[in-house]
Amino acid sequence: MKHTRLYFYLFLILSSHQIKASDIQTTTFAFWDKSDIQLLYVLPKEVNSETKVLFIIHGASRNGEDYLKSWIEPAKDKNVILVAPSFSRKYFPYYGTLGISSYSGKPQDESKWLTDSIGSFFTYFKSKYNLKNDSYRIYGYSGGSQFVHRYLMYGDDWAIERAAIGSAGWYTFLNNEPFPWGTKNMSLALGRIEWLMSTKVLFILSDKDNNKNDSNLNTQKASMKQGEDRFARGKKYFSSLISVGEKFDIPFRWQLKIVQGVGHDKDKISIEAMPFMLSGLEYKN
Repeated sequence: MKHTRLYFYLFLILSSHQIKASDIQTTTFAFWDKSDIQLLYVLPKEVNSETKVLFIIHGASRNGEDYLKSWIEPAKDKNVILVAPSFSRKYFPYYGTLGISSYSGKPQDESKWLTDSIGSFFTYFKSKYNLKNDSYRIYGYSGGSQFVHRYLMYGDDWAIERAAIGSAGWYTFLNNEPFPWGTKNMSLALGRIEWLMSTKVLFILSDKDNNKNDSNLNTQKASMKQGEDRFARGKKYFSSLISVGEKFDIPFRWQLKIVQGVGHDKDKISIEAMPFMLSGLEYKN
């Protein structure tokens, strides 16, 4: 299995250099009252009414195109549109908290919240390509994982059928810490906790993502309470969700996958997420 992953990883690196610029299309999304946003996307070989949409959320480096490129080859025979929103630093500085607060917890203007973002993008692609599916999939790594797990909690839509998140730097727990570390002053919509827990989510951690001195690691006091590194914080977050499920008798359908011998590596974690995220997206005969 390790050799298979290694060969697949090398294949992705080599094939990424052969991807044509024309494979990736770009559109400017302006159908809302927030700043325009670039949506990078790749179409499958044939779009039909059964085509699905998979959103790929970049990390703090905002390199959405790099994330998107790594998914093109594995998805080439799948009936799915790959979409990578590009949340610019200028207009979306706190995208990881959905713009609800700064990373230090300072509340932000509600008109700029991103709680309606992915649902709006999905509606756009449904209309543009006359898609019949009412649900979509979403993947996020590192900063993208921060976005996705909070969107699962606070997003305005309920259309996510499957998600994968990996190696966030810190989390919003279902506890009495203030947002964005907890939900004390930011309650979830009625029924949202049950939906969050029952949605199919692959939660990926890597055991070597444990650098306590990483310059990008949030070291604020509230974050340090979650653990000293990303691996410790992820394990604590997942365990906390298990406890919530047991306490309130809520079915918990998330899967935990710990990748051995890997540090903070977006490409290797993406490879681990791909089978789960692309499962069932084959063209029907």
